[in-house]
Amino acid sequence: MAQNKSMTRKRIVALMIIVLVFGSYLVLRLVYLQVFTAGHLKNLAEIQRFRAVQVLPKRGAIYDRLGNELAISIDADCVYAVPAEINNPVKTAEIISSILTLDPNRLRKSLTKKASFVWVKRQVNYEEIVALRKIIKEQRLSGIEICQKAKRFYPQGSLAAQLIGIAGIDNQGLEGLEKYYDQYLKGVPGSDLAEYDTSGHHIPQGERRYLPPISGNSLKLTIDQNIQYIIERELEKAVKETGSKRGMSLAVDPRNGEILAVASTPGFDPNKYQDFPGENRRNPLFSDMYEPGSSFKIFTAAAALEEGKVNLTSTFFDPGHIVVEDRILKCWKAGGHGSQDFTSAMENSCNPVFVTLALRLTKETFYKYIRAFGFGSPLGVDFPGETSGYLQPLSKVKDVELATIGFGQGISVTPLQLVMGVAAVANGGYLLKPHLIKEVISPEGKLVKRFKRQVVRQVLSPKTSQTMVDLLKSVVTNGSGNRAYLAGYRIAGKTATAQKVVVGQRGYKQIIASFVAFAPADNPQVVAVVILDEPNSPIRYGGVIAAPVMGNIFRDVLRYLKVKPKYEAEMLEQIIAKEKLVPDISGRPLAEAISLLRKAKLEYRIVGTGKRVYDQLPKPGFKIPETTQIILYTEAVEE
Repeated sequence: MAQNKSMTRKRIVALMIIVLVFGSYLVLRLVYLQVFTAGHLKNLAEIQRFRAVQVLPKRGAIYDRLGNELAISIDADCVYAVPAEINNPVKTAEIISSILTLDPNRLRKSLTKKASFVWVKRQVNYEEIVALRKIIKEQRLSGIEICQKAKRFYPQGSLAAQLIGIAGIDNQGLEGLEKYYDQYLKGVPGSDLAEYDTSGHHIPQGERRYLPPISGNSLKLTIDQNIQYIIERELEKAVKETGSKRGMSLAVDPRNGEILAVASTPGFDPNKYQDFPGENRRNPLFSDMYEPGSSFKIFTAAAALEEGKVNLTSTFFDPGHIVVEDRILKCWKAGGHGSQDFTSAMENSCNPVFVTLALRLTKETFYKYIRAFGFGSPLGVDFPGETSGYLQPLSKVKDVELATIGFGQGISVTPLQLVMGVAAVANGGYLLKPHLIKEVISPEGKLVKRFKRQVVRQVLSPKTSQTMVDLLKSVVTNGSGNRAYLAGYRIAGKTATAQKVVVGQRGYKQIIASFVAFAPADNPQVVAVVILDEPNSPIRYGGVIAAPVMGNIFRDVLRYLKVKPKYEAEMLEQIIAKEKLVPDISGRPLAEAISLLRKAKLEYRIVGTGKRVYDQLPKPGFKIPETTQIILYTEAVEE
C-alpha cells in the first residue's frame, strides 16, 4: 500500500514537472513571439493582407545653364489589372484589347496569371482613357484600374538630344546624361497598398495605405540652349551643303572647362526615338576617335616653343618634301613653300616644318607633352562611354612614326580631347577637366551639389601660351583659316584636312575636314571645333568648308555673349555708312510690313502664321548693318 502511494506521488511530481516545463515553454514561446518576433510576424501578416502598386517618383528635370527646360516629367495615364478580381478574363480581354489596341490573346494570358498585379498598358492616350472609363462603368468590369505615372518629355525636341539621352517607361535613364546621372534624377519609389482577403479580392472597407514617392533631383547643365541652337543650325546647313556623312561640333568655356554645346548631325527626337536609327542616338564627340591631321600641329608647335626648339624668328626651307629614314613625307603644296619663318610655316600649315620640330623634340619629350595635353587617356567628362583615343606605345615609335605624329597622323583623338587641349593653349597653359553639370538641385529648390573648375595640370607657361595665341590669330588673319575671319573680332584657330581609314578598304579613302578655334583671341570665352566627316563636295579642305562654318558660329555666339567688336577706324566708318535705321512695323498688316522692309532693302524672317505683325526684333529706332535680318512675329491664327 505504502509502495503504491510512493509510486503515485512520483507520478504526480513527474506530471507536475512535465506540466511546468511545458507551461514554461509556452510562456517563453509566447514571450518570444510577442516581443522578439512581433515586428516580423506583423510584416508577414501585412504582406498577406496588403498588396502594393508601386508608385514611381517624378523624375528630376534637366535645365540648361539659364534655367530653360530640356527634359521634364509629365503625368501620363496607365492601366493595370488585379487578376483575382476579374470575373470573366476572356470577356474582359476582348473588351479592353479593342479599346487599347492590344493583342486579345496576350492580354487574356496576362489577366489569368496567378499574380496580384499586372500591367495592361503603360502609356494610354486621353481618348483611350475616356472610352475605357465609360466601358468599365457600363459593363461593370472589375479588376481593371487606371492610374497615373510620370512620363518623360523633351520640350526642345531634338536640341542637344544626343547629350541629354533618353529615359525608359520605368523611370530609368537609358542613355546620355539621363543614364549617367540616374542616381540623382530617379528619386525614390512610393507605394499604394490596399487590403485583400484570403481569396485575393479587395476588401471595400479595408485599410488603405499610401506611401508617397520622393521626387528626383534636377540638373542644371553647363549647356547654353542658345549657343546649342546656333551651332546645330550652322552644322546642319554645312552637312547639307557639303554632302557630308556626318557633322560634329563642340564648344567649351576655356576659363572653367564648362561645356557650352555638344552637337552631332544627323540627330533624333527623344520624344519618339523609336522612329530613328539607333546610330543617330550615339554621341560621337566623347566616344569616337579620328586622326586630327593638321590641327595637331598646334601641340607640336607648343611643345617645341616650350622646350626652346624653335622661336618666331627660326627659318626653314621646304622643297616640298622631307626624307625620314626610308620614307619621303610630302608637303600638301606641290613644290613646297620654299624659305619661310616659323610664323609663315604655321600660317601655311607646312608638313616638313612640323616633322622637323617633332624630330628635334625626341619621342620621349614629345610624348610627355602629348600626354600632358590629355591625349591617350580619358579626360573624365561626366558622360557615359568616353574613350581615350589612341596613342602608339612609345616602344614602337621610330623616327617615321614620330615624324607623322608631328603633323597629326598616326595618332587618334576624340573631339573633346582636341578642344580641351586647345583650351589649355588659349587659357594660359592649364588643362582643365571638362564637365556638363553646374548644379544638382533638390525637389524643394535647394542646392545639393555644385561643380566647380578643376585644374588637371599646367602644360605650358603663360609666355608660350601667348605666343601660340598670336600664331593662331595669324593663321586666321593671313593663313589657311582666313575664311573664318570676322570683322571686328580676333579669331585664333587651325584648319585640318585629315585622311580617314574606311573599314574594309585598304589605305586612306576618305577625308575629315575640320577647324578648331577660339574667340575672342585676346580674351578667349569660347573654344570650338567643327568636323565634317566624309564631305562629298568638289573641294574638301578644312580651310574651305569647315572654317566658314566656324566664322558663322562665332559671329552669332559672340554677339549673343555681348562681346563688343573692335574695329579699326577706317573699317568702322565703312560699317557706319552702311547701317540702316530699323522702321516701326509693329501692328501693321504683314503685307504692308514686308513692302516697307523691301523698300528699305532690309532682310526679314517671319515667325508664325498670322496676317499681322504684333512684335519685331530688333526694335524700332535701332541702327543695324544692312545685312541684319529683322524677325517679324505674327499673330496666331484662330482655329
